[in-house]
Amino acid sequence: MSAGRRRTSFATPFIITVAATTSLPACSKAKEPAGNPPPPEFPGMKWSVRMKDMKCLANEQGPNPPPPRAIECPPGMSGSTTFLVGELTSNECGIVPQGCASTSCVKIRTPCPLPPGQQVVTRLANVWMIEKRDGKCHAEEGDVDDCPPGVDCNPPRPRYVPCPPGITEDTPMRVAELVDATCVIAPAGCMDTGCVGAKIACPSEQPASPE
Repeated sequence: MSAGRRRTSFATPFIITVAATTSLPACSKAKEPAGNPPPPEFPGMKWSVRMKDMKCLANEQGPNPPPPRAIECPPGMSGSTTFLVGELTSNECGIVPQGCASTSCVKIRTPCPLPPGQQVVTRLANVWMIEKRDGKCHAEEGDVDDCPPGVDCNPPRPRYVPCPPGITEDTPMRVAELVDATCVIAPAGCMDTGCVGAKIACPSEQPASPE
């Protein structure tokens, strides 16, 4: 190296890494659009009512419902319809129209379901007393439990009918017609469907009435 020439040296650069202290905003999840709110429902207890064998049963709505309960058939009920019956008060119910979400839109009243285990009973309407005389049977219309044996008490004139099984001249038979046009044996003093007996053919007039 020649005299008088100055040597210049460079220091190793010092690198400082600075961590970022400002956090970046996290990716936010886009809000999913809210679905349609469920339609309003009738506020009280409600049952689906169906008819089977001329009797109506009320099935409580909801998960794990209890066994169906007997109920008096609502007005206009048939075997091909299903009615929604709702409770208006503790002892009053009505038919809930489709889309009805308030007691104010229940216009047709109907009895509430009976307590579990109870059955609907209705008063017997058409009743005959069948008696056997001289080997032939005749049916007198009306409730004639107090009519003396062998005496025709009430009009119209008795009609002769085929003798039902089990009848004798000493044991007349009281027969009642139900709402489904079938008949049952009704013991003496039985006034409603809660005490009727076995099914039996309804009294039908014979083609030729004996003199």
